[in-house]
Amino acid sequence: MSRFCVYLVVFCAMCCRFSVLSYPQGAPVRTESCVNLQPVHTDPLSNQPVQNQKGTTKPYRILVSQQQYQTCTTTQQCGLQPLQVSIQGQGGLFRGFIVQARTPSGGSRSWGQFFPLQTGDSKVIQCQNGLTLTHTANNDKNIVRFAWIPEPGMRDQVQFVATVVQNLRTIYPGVYSAQLRPVGVPTTTTTSVAPMTSALATTRMPPSTTGLPGSAPLKTAGVISLVTSVIAILL
Repeated sequence: MSRFCVYLVVFCAMCCRFSVLSYPQGAPVRTESCVNLQPVHTDPLSNQPVQNQKGTTKPYRILVSQQQYQTCTTTQQCGLQPLQVSIQGQGGLFRGFIVQARTPSGGSRSWGQFFPLQTGDSKVIQCQNGLTLTHTANNDKNIVRFAWIPEPGMRDQVQFVATVVQNLRTIYPGVYSAQLRPVGVPTTTTTSVAPMTSALATTRMPPSTTGLPGSAPLKTAGVISLVTSVIAILL
């Protein structure tokens, strides 16, 4: 009976140690995790770092509620239209993850803010390169849902990129969502209207029996000016 107790204590200790070394409560705030999106696990027996084995196929995907986001100038305005995002297994479960919103053009900065939508599945951590979402428990899961809002002044395309941890030794880096384009950014079409209206305004119109056509360019310029003002206010 005493030997059984000893075995039980050792087994429990090993389980606790295994759980701690494999970061069951989410990725740590370290360069490997935050910037490289690589988990750092330690073998509980040898106390040596475990070499990550990258899966060849990706049985996971990131889905977004829409492929665009509304630009904003204040935090309150940014929170009016959050995007719903989910990390899903395609026939496979996973135990951990770390996800950020980055620009497809490159760079390691994580943009925007994350908000977990399921209690006890994920949490937000403050990395040196921006806010990041990671798991809170290493139990098997098939889907994780969260919301995301942009930062004030964002004007670039972004996409979610994640590393999904299947188990202690097998990870799936480079799981990407569709790219999100900003909506509400001024285009060159708006800025090119002014020279055209100026040219129209200076063009002489021939006399007309109604006496009104000559004022059409001025009316057009007035309408365009009004629309431009409304767009500026909305932005």
